[in-house]
Amino acid sequence: MYQLNFPNGNVQTYNSFGDLQRAANLLGGEAKQISGNTYAFVPKK
Repeated sequence: MYQLNFPNGNVQTYNSFGDLQRAANLLGGEAKQISGNTYAFVPKK
């Protein structure tokens, strides 16, 4: 499982990195790896 942390404190989990990356792109940002399978959502400027 892959975890995506948002700046507002929300956390989403995904079955694959591809799903996580697609979700981040659809939300107008990208995923930056924090550690292991944990990523932070970074909005595009």
